[in-house]
Amino acid sequence: MAEQPGFQNAPIEDGATEASRSEQIRGILVQVREDMKMGHAHDEQALLRQRLEEAGIAVSDDEIERYISHE
Repeated sequence: MAEQPGFQNAPIEDGATEASRSEQIRGILVQVREDMKMGHAHDEQALLRQRLEEAGIAVSDDEIERYISHE
């Protein structure tokens, strides 16, 4: 993908690339839940799936359910 000015396509926080898969998923879930609180989305599971796909993190349906119900 070509670099675009002002376009972020990778984590920018220190340590983001060293996070475990589980930590990455939890971090994305935190972002999704904040978006839900702010009214930017209405389907937590669909948004989580979208964000995980965008991050290149493959998850099963069961795993999605576990993260949503336990976090």
